[in-house]
Amino acid sequence: FLSHIWSSGQDAVGNIKSELQLLLPDIKIFLDVDDLNDIGALEDYIQRSQVILFFLSRGYFRSQNCLREIRSSLEQSKPIV
Repeated sequence: FLSHIWSSGQDAVGNIKSELQLLLPDIKIFLDVDDLNDIGALEDYIQRSQVILFFLSRGYFRSQNCLREIRSSLEQSKPIV
């Protein structure tokens, strides 16, 4: 699960996803612009993920959805990168 704020991190996280897919072709990587069907289900997406990568860029901690992702990851004791 790649967590980021759209306004300042979307392009960089898209590149990270592309690079990870080249290095690990069998891995499924959740990126909201590709995989998000319901913003109300962020916690469910976190639950189904094995590892959470937080891309901390300008404005990240002011985003309510990013804070939801952090909170959910911590509550579920997910490995965080």
